[in-house]
Amino acid sequence: MKYFTLLILVIGLFSCNDSNQKSLEESFTSFVQSNNKIVGFGSIRVKDILSKADYTKIPKYGSIIATQLSSLSNSIDLDKPLYFAVEGPFDREGLPAALYLFAESKNQDSVTMKLKSLGYEMIKNEEGKFNFYQDKEFSISVKESLLVGVLKPKTSDFKGLLAKIYEQSSMEVKDDKIKQFIQTKNDIVAGVNLETLLATSNTDIEKLSLDKKELIKSMAKGSFVLNTASFNSGEFVIRTQNYFSENLAKRIPFNQSSTQNVLKNLGSGEPRLGLLLNLDFLKLNSLMADFSLQEEFTRIAKDFSGTDIQSKELFGEIFNGQLGAVVYEETMAEGGLTPQSNVFVGLGPQGKQGMDKLNVPGLALLQKDLFDSHALFFTSEKYKPSDEPFRVAQGCEGFGSKPISGFFHLNGIPVEDFDPEGAFTFIEKIDYVYFEYGLDGGVIRLKAIDEKTNILKQAVDQTLTQLSEMLIKMVL
Repeated sequence: MKYFTLLILVIGLFSCNDSNQKSLEESFTSFVQSNNKIVGFGSIRVKDILSKADYTKIPKYGSIIATQLSSLSNSIDLDKPLYFAVEGPFDREGLPAALYLFAESKNQDSVTMKLKSLGYEMIKNEEGKFNFYQDKEFSISVKESLLVGVLKPKTSDFKGLLAKIYEQSSMEVKDDKIKQFIQTKNDIVAGVNLETLLATSNTDIEKLSLDKKELIKSMAKGSFVLNTASFNSGEFVIRTQNYFSENLAKRIPFNQSSTQNVLKNLGSGEPRLGLLLNLDFLKLNSLMADFSLQEEFTRIAKDFSGTDIQSKELFGEIFNGQLGAVVYEETMAEGGLTPQSNVFVGLGPQGKQGMDKLNVPGLALLQKDLFDSHALFFTSEKYKPSDEPFRVAQGCEGFGSKPISGFFHLNGIPVEDFDPEGAFTFIEKIDYVYFEYGLDGGVIRLKAIDEKTNILKQAVDQTLTQLSEMLIKMVL
């Protein structure tokens, strides 16, 4: 009984010690929540991504990568994600003010010894109880199990900066969107804080009047975007989830209504490419009015078509916001394929008469049919709308369900029409590309013909094949 009691006390002691030690995820969350200049943040599962690429089977380089990972895993826990945060503002070249990296070390001494083996000596900061190495714009530091890397140009006091980072990472974690995003599990996760992005912006927004700047601030306040990327068997998927403020959401010019009238008027057959837009022109005009863009639009419209036309007349009176386009392939008598296109344009109250006002370059080359509700421009009678609707590739059935959607069916496309020695050779591996986007978010899906092999491994194998062919040609 005495030993049992002692065992319980030991377990309790270790449990208490563990509870005081914040996890990597919690430390990173605290840091992002405490730094009001962080505009983007997320995680990358490096080990998982490399495994999906089947790196061990890469000729010559596979063993090198495996050796380096094995060596690195003695200092860093590669089973945990690598977390990153980007600090604003961005400069004219698109570079952030600072980039932060968080990882979990096996222990403080192992990282110090690893860097020493590479020829880098770490400085010990007794006051903050962390070790750090500094080289011009970059610094790497470790404190117990928390490893931090910082890239920040024009920084002279990395010691003070690192002390502040560790202080921020020790703050209490709050329940908010930042925490939710960081807890998301995927190969790559990237959250964007639109409010912070605006607050750190040094763009032309500062030239706007005070009332317009306040309007933009109210739209960005509390608005976030979550992006995830996953490398799966036979597909690469990017998903976007929007968490917009009510003030922003109500101004985005998307029309959530059905687009069946567009789909049934795009022809019949199996198009290789399709694009559909379903916009709310009332919201678009209101947004342009909020930011006084009507005069600028009138000037651009005149330069383009030589016509003096107001945005409110074009967006709403002439066009109703619905646009669809598809491209078919027609087999010619002399052989070969010729692309044929159908374009649907939704018309407003003065659509028929309004179309005559526009001198859009190239329209005269297309055949057209005008109706009360829409206009159809086409290049071939064969693919005009009929009782049989057009068919899309499997996996693209959602086409038209969101305000913005499209697809490109690549399987069977003649690759020789592209650069056979460039990146276009990967087209041979792709079945289709599909995308859709709406108020709540969207998706981009790249589907491979080979559905069983991870898309990342297919990309690596294709790259190695191209590299080998290039080297052989150089030798010959």
